[in-house]
Amino acid sequence: MKTTFNYFLISSALFIGLTSCHKHEDVTATINLMEPMENDTLAYGTELHMHGTIVGTGELHGYTLSLKNVSTNAILYSASNTTHQENYAFDEHWVNNVTDTTLVQVSVDVEIDHDGTKTSKLVNLVCLPN
Repeated sequence: MKTTFNYFLISSALFIGLTSCHKHEDVTATINLMEPMENDTLAYGTELHMHGTIVGTGELHGYTLSLKNVSTNAILYSASNTTHQENYAFDEHWVNNVTDTTLVQVSVDVEIDHDGTKTSKLVNLVCLPN
């Protein structure tokens, strides 16, 4: 009886060990930024439309969409989504209010995991003053 019980414990432990210890595939994300396009020019008072999708091969951990003045590193706009999901769609707007001709970088940063793994898409555009 004791031998049968030991056999059962060893078999159960082996089964649990083999089925729970499997390698997960690395998650990746593809960022499709439909608007704006690289080197677009935006007149003063004009609305910048930021539209795109993020498609993951597994669960992603959020994204941040931001506009940065390349010369000063000042953040002109920022939006984020921290929900855990495989795909995202974004549709954000910002009105150009710069006071000098400004090179602006649009950045979409996707958090792949909570260990700091990220992927990004960058687009540069020129914003004109009044």
